[in-house]
Amino acid sequence: MAVYFVFVCEEEKRHLVDLMERHLSTKKYLIAFVLTIIIFAGGIGIGILFENARLNYSEQTLLSQKVNLQSLQLQQRYVGSGLADCQAMNHILENNIDELTKKMAEVIDYQKGALLNGNEFNLQLQDYFLTEIEFLLLAQDIDQKCEKNGIKMVFFYDDNPLETQGEILAYLKKIFQDRLLVFSLNSQFKQEPLIGVLLTSHNITTFPAVVVDEKVFQGHQSVETLTAELCTRFKGMKEVPEGCEGR
Repeated sequence: MAVYFVFVCEEEKRHLVDLMERHLSTKKYLIAFVLTIIIFAGGIGIGILFENARLNYSEQTLLSQKVNLQSLQLQQRYVGSGLADCQAMNHILENNIDELTKKMAEVIDYQKGALLNGNEFNLQLQDYFLTEIEFLLLAQDIDQKCEKNGIKMVFFYDDNPLETQGEILAYLKKIFQDRLLVFSLNSQFKQEPLIGVLLTSHNITTFPAVVVDEKVFQGHQSVETLTAELCTRFKGMKEVPEGCEGR
């Protein structure tokens, strides 16, 4: 009888130990779950904060570009009266286009990784494209009133990650520097109808496409092809850049 009693006590002890272990195990899992939720929520919160900061930064940058554009437009009105310096205007225009292109690339990256502000980034991107087109129209207007000393190139790209046309244009920009203005527009950005209008006006149906002043090149173009076209045009100007020597 005593042996049976001892056996029952041992069984109860083991049962109690099992219950305690299960309780502790459940508690551990609950704590781990709560910590995971906190870390996950914290990560999302930090991501949203960074996203909002990027959105605000992009808005400030775009406002700066719009102010510069307005300044250039006012200067352009005085070109005919001799109160504005054509060379200075072209230099300012070139710097603003380069800066706009860099910031636009940042906004495109932000847009791709956006958690909550995708629509806002799309609107900003649309505003960037419109501002870039305004710079393009202004550059064309300046060419009519000032002695032409540079070439404008409009690059229509698509979302093909394997396409290297953009890198080729970046290389040409390094070669010809401020004598070459490059305007980059996403042919698949349907939110801005004016991009479609430009594509239609140039009869562009194949991408990538490059417009050198008014001459259209559809499909991928080599460095040699574009350099030859640029140098042919530069040779008709007052100064021929070093990149065209021997051509």
